[in-house]
Amino acid sequence: MASEWIVLGSGSILPRAGHGCAGYALRRDARKLVLFDCGPGTMRQLGELGFGVADIGAVVLSHFHPDHCWDLFALAFARRNPEVEAPHLELVGPAGLEALLERGAAVYPSRGWTRFENVSIREVDPAASGKTIELDGLKLGWCATLHAPEALAWRAELGGSISVTFSGDSGENPAVAALAQGSELFVCESSFPEERAMPHHLSPEGAGRMAQSAGVRRLLLTHFYPAMEPENARLRAALTFSGTIEVASDRSRHGLSS
Repeated sequence: MASEWIVLGSGSILPRAGHGCAGYALRRDARKLVLFDCGPGTMRQLGELGFGVADIGAVVLSHFHPDHCWDLFALAFARRNPEVEAPHLELVGPAGLEALLERGAAVYPSRGWTRFENVSIREVDPAASGKTIELDGLKLGWCATLHAPEALAWRAELGGSISVTFSGDSGENPAVAALAQGSELFVCESSFPEERAMPHHLSPEGAGRMAQSAGVRRLLLTHFYPAMEPENARLRAALTFSGTIEVASDRSRHGLSS
């Protein structure tokens, strides 16, 4: 079965129909998922798509802002349900991940509802770009995006010539473009129109420029704030990127092939 990138949340923390908080799943066989970010609503969207807690083998975080990570603690609580057989889980993220998990677990100290069990935690140094780690058959690389002190973009090598790069939240950053070099799919935030650009966030035009520089095959625009209409984002990105442009919406699925 072909791999795919599944969008679980394509918007921001601001309520918007069809565009929830940031969350994505990389699926490599019928049931095995690696989550990339898990903002509020991620767990509900997995249920809408027919997946369950036991299908999640790993979670990879880009940074610790609430719209990208707060369903991590919903996952911890779900894994403790007596009706769930929760497999070993890998949690991967920037330095500070273990401390974040401890703070989350401390919310219910006597119950332990938000404390993970049967997990491995791996932290990476945002400054250590160029290094890679192995994760359940994936090779993961990363670089700092400067959106927050810990913020990362990730590249996942699936084997052969298949790779997907996830920008996380980032400004127009040459290091992120270098990380994405030659990717099959570049999943790139497209938060605001260029005329309303915010520091350390991307416009569609900026995402397109990075995708063009990186020579990626396909650009997937996501993380839309209400000021950014997705189809308008596609038109704007086409001004700076000559390849295929796809637009994310909640529960959209994007195939990965060589």
